[in-house]
Amino acid sequence: MELKSFYPLSGGVRHYAWGETASSGAVPYIAKLLGVDPGSEPWAELWLGAHPSLPSEVLVDGVRQPLGEAISLNPVEWLGMAAAAALTPPQLSFLFKVLACNHPLSIQSHPDAAAAKVLHATKPQLYPDANDKTEVMIALEPFEALAGFRNLQMIRRDLGAVKAFAPLLETWNRGADADNLKGLCAALFAMADASRQAMLAAALAEVTAAGRPANPAETLFAKLSAEYPGDRGTFFAFLLNQISLQSGQALFLAPNTPHAYQRGAGIECMTNSDNVIRAGLTPKAVDVETLMGTLNFQDVGAALLEPVREARGTGTVERYVLPTPKFQLAFYRGAPCQVDELGDAIGVFLVLSGRAALSVSGQATVEAGRGTAWVRPAALKNATVTPLEPGSVVVWAMPNF
Repeated sequence: MELKSFYPLSGGVRHYAWGETASSGAVPYIAKLLGVDPGSEPWAELWLGAHPSLPSEVLVDGVRQPLGEAISLNPVEWLGMAAAAALTPPQLSFLFKVLACNHPLSIQSHPDAAAAKVLHATKPQLYPDANDKTEVMIALEPFEALAGFRNLQMIRRDLGAVKAFAPLLETWNRGADADNLKGLCAALFAMADASRQAMLAAALAEVTAAGRPANPAETLFAKLSAEYPGDRGTFFAFLLNQISLQSGQALFLAPNTPHAYQRGAGIECMTNSDNVIRAGLTPKAVDVETLMGTLNFQDVGAALLEPVREARGTGTVERYVLPTPKFQLAFYRGAPCQVDELGDAIGVFLVLSGRAALSVSGQATVEAGRGTAWVRPAALKNATVTPLEPGSVVVWAMPNF
């Protein structure tokens, strides 16, 4: 079969509890993007990809099938020569999402390649695939997140200002790892549930006492405690960096980096994985043993990225050059895209706003409206995606092998 066109892609939606709802009067970002009635359920993630947990379907010559199945029948035509040879078996190397949260996600990290293989083999009920999970979040609006451990001395200072934490700090200081954050986390997770909950309740009463000026960590701790009272994940308000992204800014997360998205909407792209190691702020399973064995406890900060911008006509192209070959992203803001410039590689793109014309030599032009997603197979050459109105934005995800 010759793949000589753009093909419509229909993604699936995750309605996790932390997603946006219409209860506040505003239409959830994802429901508005798709142009559908949001109902009363939360709208958390739109998945565009081939992960078996929620595979997208591609429409080819009137036949709809899972994208992964289509790729497996003709991997070089779909993926391109380099991408088809990079992974065994040949497969889409990334998972492309729109994420929108109105409540904090769990404190979590994702495994590297070596750990993912072991975890999937030994705990498949928790880790559904054998792939590492490297990811980037690109804000579509002001976006709040926690990412990476703070400086050790700053953590000691803020914890030391809360009397309720004194017993935990004493346990940490007596241990063999008193000079690092792994020792602090080990002491926290070793506490009996009743003792930990009593400590957190006392700390909350202390930091919210009338007349006490709260620092940013204490303010966040109080906020998280209101939603997850007594949850050990609330303690991470003192441990992780608070990150505020403006629209267009990106947060890159290497495997084993602790993080938790807090509020806002963004484009999230990652290696083709759904592996999550949770530490708290969730009713789901918390895997302490795996967390302690894989987490990067260094205070390396958070990797914030700005795009490389290129003026094109009356618009701009913004490219996010990421330290992974498995995915790259580009926003075409009012700018045309000639697919040949993307190279011999599959591309998945989403019309975020406005409309675009999809033109292929010898075929009738197709209009792509807001919220529609498409696949450009690597075999498709000499084709363009052109904005049809001011403010049109098309975002692409593709490999970079």
